[in-house]
Amino acid sequence: MIGAVVWDMGGVFSRYFTEVLLDAGSQRGWPIDRIPLGPNGPVPDPDYVRMTEGLIEESAYLEVVRGRLAAEGIRFDPLRDIDWPNQQRPETWEAIKKIHASSLVQMILTNDASKWMGERWWEKWEPIRYFDALIDVATLGVRKPHPNTYLAAAEALSMATEVCIFIDDMVVNCRGAEAVGMQSHLFSITKPEASIALLLERIGLREAHPPVG
Repeated sequence: MIGAVVWDMGGVFSRYFTEVLLDAGSQRGWPIDRIPLGPNGPVPDPDYVRMTEGLIEESAYLEVVRGRLAAEGIRFDPLRDIDWPNQQRPETWEAIKKIHASSLVQMILTNDASKWMGERWWEKWEPIRYFDALIDVATLGVRKPHPNTYLAAAEALSMATEVCIFIDDMVVNCRGAEAVGMQSHLFSITKPEASIALLLERIGLREAHPPVG
């Protein structure tokens, strides 16, 4: 039985920055056929895989990508040069609103939103009304996948970890949730619609479709 949904933000609520870079590169004539840019691009990106496995942090991966762009003479900073309000995933936000209208509770547990959105961003963030709690780990002193982050999330909802499901696009963070007894749902940035459909099915807000064929 699932009673609470715990969301990561980056890559789940909005498109991952490498996705946006691929679009920008296509429009601006960048050589994206030779620049590794996450799992959506035409070139394998082993550093993205290392990040999702927890071998490097996202800040280190961001620096790797900046270096790749600089090596091609490209001046573009994902932190400053992306119009993030226009990069939201509609399928995720539809699910958030559906959960908000249900008997389930939901919250945010994010590692890096302060880096992208500024300090204490949640105080002026209008969509906060859809969530029953929010934890930016900048206020905790430890980051996912540290067990205390997930335990703090369950405590904020007054829920047992066993009735929480955690959604993240990083394998290492999903494993961290499982280590404290939460269920996890790995969100794929290459298949966002399918990821959300499966999540809604798991939490009982979408009927399972019969297999095709």
